[in-house]
Amino acid sequence: MSAPVVSVVVPTRDRAVRLGRLLEALRGQTLDPASFEVIVCDDASAGPEPGRVLDAVAAEGVLDLRVLRHDVPAGPAVARNRAWRTARAPLVAFVDDDCVPSPRWLEALLDAWDAAGLADRDLAVLRGPVAPDPAEYPHEFGPFATTLWVQKGTPRFETANIAYPRALLERLGGFDERLVIAGEDTDLGWRAIEAGAAVVWAGDALVHHGVVQQGPWGRLRKGWRWRYVPAVFARHPGLRRELELGVFWGPAHRWLFGGLLALLLRRRTGVAWSFVRWWVGGPYLRRLTHYRTGPLLAPYRLACDLVEVAAIGAGAVRHRVPMI
Repeated sequence: MSAPVVSVVVPTRDRAVRLGRLLEALRGQTLDPASFEVIVCDDASAGPEPGRVLDAVAAEGVLDLRVLRHDVPAGPAVARNRAWRTARAPLVAFVDDDCVPSPRWLEALLDAWDAAGLADRDLAVLRGPVAPDPAEYPHEFGPFATTLWVQKGTPRFETANIAYPRALLERLGGFDERLVIAGEDTDLGWRAIEAGAAVVWAGDALVHHGVVQQGPWGRLRKGWRWRYVPAVFARHPGLRRELELGVFWGPAHRWLFGGLLALLLRRRTGVAWSFVRWWVGGPYLRRLTHYRTGPLLAPYRLACDLVEVAAIGAGAVRHRVPMI
C-alpha cells in the first residue's frame, strides 16, 4: 500500500453517534480513500458504543482506519499528540468528533496547500471555515446548546478544521498537554506563526459543527474550563492584540462590566447621567433580554457570564496577564 498524502486525526470520547456521522463523511470524501488515512484516538470512552462504531467501519475496509485507545481519560491534547505521531502522511488534518466535513474537505485542503506556493511547504497552517450543521441548526440550537462558527482571520486556530505539515508538528512538539481542556489549539497555532509559518485559508474546505446539547449545568461547567486560556495569552504577546480594549476576552465581558458600572451610577440623577448609564449598560441589558435564552433566563445568562469572567480572572492572576 502506498503512503497516504494526508492523515486525518480525530480525538473522541463517548460520542458514538456523532463519531459515526464523521466517519461516514470521511467515507464520502472526493479524495481517493487510498490517498488518506484516518487515526482515531478514543480517550477512554465510558461505554462500548464508540468501539462498536469503529469496529464496524474498520470491517467495511473502505477507510484506512487505525484506532488508538486510552485506559483513562488524558484530554484532547494528549489524544491528538498520540495520534499524529503515528501518522504516515506529510500533512495532518485535525477534525473533532462532533463535526461533519463536506465532501471536498480533504481535497480542498490539499489544493490550498499546493496553490499557496510557499518556498517552504512545511511552514504552513491550513485553515478552513466551520459552520453549524444544517441538519441540526437552528432548530436544535436551544438555550443550553453550543456550536461553532469559524471565519477567515479568527485567532483561535480551532481544531474543528485545521491542518499542519507533519514536519512542523515535529518541530513544535505538537499540542501542549499541560493545557488540559482549553487553549491547546490556539497555543499551537500561535507557536507555528512565531516559528515563521504562513496561515493558508482553504475557503472550500468546509466543516459542519454539530449542535451539542450541554444542559444547564454543562453550560456553566464549560465556562469554568476557560481558566486555561490566560496561559496562552501570557505566552503570545501578539494574541493580546485580539483582546477587547486591550483587556477583555470578548465583547460579552466588556458589556458585563459596563452593566456593573451602570449599576454603580444608578444614584446619579439627571438626563445626562441617564444617558451615560444607558450608554455603558445598555449593551449588556440587550444581551440578557435578546439572547436566545430569552428574558426569562436572564439570571441564568448572567450566571454563565459571571462564571466565565471568574475563570478568566483566576487564570489571569495565575499567569500574570492583564485580562478579564
